[in-house]
Amino acid sequence: MAYISNTSYCLSCGLSALSLALTACSVGESPDVNESHETGWNVGPAQTVLAAHYMPWFNNPHTSARKLPAWKHWEWRNGDFVKDPERRLGSGLRDVASVQYPLIGAYSSDNREVIRYHLETAKAVGIEAFFVIWYGPGSDVDAVIPQILDLAQEVGLKIAICYEEKLNWQPYRQPKTREDIVQTATEDLSYLLNEYAGHPAYLKRNGEPFIFQFNFWGSDELGARNILPEEWEQIFAALSQPVVYGRQNLNPEYHPGVEANYIWWTKDTTYIEDFADYSRSLVDLGKMDFFMNMIAPGFDDSGVNGWGNGSRALPREGLSTLRDTFLRSWRGDPEVIQLITWNDFNEGTALEPTVDLGYQYIDAIETWWGEHTGRPVNLEDNREPLKRYLGSANEAQLSEVPKNVRQLAEQVSDLTVAQPDYLESL
Repeated sequence: MAYISNTSYCLSCGLSALSLALTACSVGESPDVNESHETGWNVGPAQTVLAAHYMPWFNNPHTSARKLPAWKHWEWRNGDFVKDPERRLGSGLRDVASVQYPLIGAYSSDNREVIRYHLETAKAVGIEAFFVIWYGPGSDVDAVIPQILDLAQEVGLKIAICYEEKLNWQPYRQPKTREDIVQTATEDLSYLLNEYAGHPAYLKRNGEPFIFQFNFWGSDELGARNILPEEWEQIFAALSQPVVYGRQNLNPEYHPGVEANYIWWTKDTTYIEDFADYSRSLVDLGKMDFFMNMIAPGFDDSGVNGWGNGSRALPREGLSTLRDTFLRSWRGDPEVIQLITWNDFNEGTALEPTVDLGYQYIDAIETWWGEHTGRPVNLEDNREPLKRYLGSANEAQLSEVPKNVRQLAEQVSDLTVAQPDYLESL
């Protein structure tokens, strides 16, 4: 792994860390692109689509636009391990179920201002699409998708849905036969296609909507808890329109049939390389249309105690883990590279600007992406969405923004200041 020198920050660092978070030098302007992707993606002209995995599942009962009464994904209770966001720490920050703390505080995913802030910040970095996790028709996540699509259209990003294969098993579904599994998946994908795929902001490849999945695992009395290749054939045949589908990991028996695959976060460099090489060989043989690779900063689910099973951490090591995965992400010439993740705070993979880490991760991505692709780099405009958020958020939302963030944003009117130390290593 290539180690990048980097200044480390913590929540107790206060204004000095936030000063670095809100400052950067200007080195260019972000282009406004509307051309079609050469491989058929309905995004900009770059050869490779940069996307970010997005979680729309957070709720703060004090700011929820839908008045949802419970904390969701900021709270964790499991035995003696409790993260209670109603409790304030000595720093004044809420006791959230995360090792990072967003610059705008513990937000609600149904707030229009929050969604716009995320989309605008991502676009400034050069991200072209959000891949949104989805938990079935009528779920809390499903209720937010129309607003995300509408705002993505306004901002100029595309949206694709990530489907949970495990929705076909308890507690999400209770199939009694393999036929039930096929029927459930058919109904779910039909719903996505009918409700969302026609939206102008939906991500498409060669005119067909893109959906991909998180795999389930294991087996039970019904057999494998994965939808089998022949079952996918039935599902796709039953849909009212074609879909470009992607599946997690590399299982050759699903290709052809399933058009694409992708890799999720791992620190196993051998697996990353083997995945890219094997995927490229399947594409070259005409058995798969394309594949997605990934960039990730690290992993730390201490905020939820490993979902009750004991914390797991793969350290960020400054920017080193991010840099290492960035360099490997190009292997095999993928059509899409997925940032893992924009805002999964529970598992410590968030790239969204935070109190402790500021903008350094998205600044690094934009800088490296520009070096690799020739896209002009402008680190100043990464900060502008925060300023707009502070000007548009309501009183309840603003009360969640840490005081130092609000103060610093008010004080700093000219962002063309000295480059932070952490950028010297990019």
